[in-house]
Amino acid sequence: MTPPQLLTILLALFLPLLTSAAYTLKEDYTANSYADFFDKFTFWTDDDPTHGYVDYVSENTAWDHGLIGNGGHIYLGADHSNVAWGRGRKSVRLTSRAEYDSGIVVAIDVGHMPETCGTWPALWTTSSSPDWPTNGEIDIIEQANSSPHNQMSIHVKNTCLINTSAHMSGSPERFYNCAHDASNGGCAVNDRRDNSFGHNFNSNGGGVYAMEWTSSKVSVWFWPRGTYTASEFHPFHPHPRPGEWGAPAVVYEGRNGGQGCDIKDAFRKQRIVINTTFCGAWAKGTWESSGCKQSTGFESCEEYVKYRPGDMGSAYWTIQGLRVYSWE
Repeated sequence: MTPPQLLTILLALFLPLLTSAAYTLKEDYTANSYADFFDKFTFWTDDDPTHGYVDYVSENTAWDHGLIGNGGHIYLGADHSNVAWGRGRKSVRLTSRAEYDSGIVVAIDVGHMPETCGTWPALWTTSSSPDWPTNGEIDIIEQANSSPHNQMSIHVKNTCLINTSAHMSGSPERFYNCAHDASNGGCAVNDRRDNSFGHNFNSNGGGVYAMEWTSSKVSVWFWPRGTYTASEFHPFHPHPRPGEWGAPAVVYEGRNGGQGCDIKDAFRKQRIVINTTFCGAWAKGTWESSGCKQSTGFESCEEYVKYRPGDMGSAYWTIQGLRVYSWE
């Protein structure tokens, strides 16, 4: 075999591997020992659009009151020293400066999340459009009060019929038409594992979440601490491979081969949001049914959050890793 022939064969074998697309790191929010994490976010200071009993504060105020920190991990907390007044309990809501379109993986390593009655924490993506939910919303981590089950949801502006036979491990709660006009709750799926949120999640040392958003579907995975292994192509690998992660907790894809919901059109220009609100539509609305009225002895969510600052000491996030990968 002549050298030119050998070169041709080698190129035929290896060129597809060199040129094939893969997920590649686009943004590591927790690089540089967390030093510049907060530079990559803006702080929401307007009233809470979910009607929470919360006073979202600026970055300077958050530093002054010890509500944020970056020593060894990212800390996002709430005031737990003072009786709340005015708009409510001081807290933070962060929105990424960068925005993303389809073809991404978001990987999150969470050590602790807010867990007490009255809290409504979330880590999610949405667009900056004032006409919510134009351009969609993807809820990766969200629940209220003391539930141990994470709820993953999507919200869209127009009709979005979802494939109800998709292979996933979660338990659908609302899973048909995700349009805002059809149901304000969007399409929601609960993780069946009782350590995917709240107290049990924290007691287990947290865990790793990953969300993949392609032009045809949105999927979310969760690994409780101790079950996640740094295997090849895991969520924090330089080139993660979601296809090797097993069944996701939830997968949202359009019915009839995508005809029921055009995922690429429904979700655009998403920004990462991390926040902790109190009471609001969800935590207040389930105050009694969640058992919080009985366990706290308070008639209302707002009364409890207002007058029991010490109980809000567990209303904080610690984030150990946050990366975004893009398909390139």
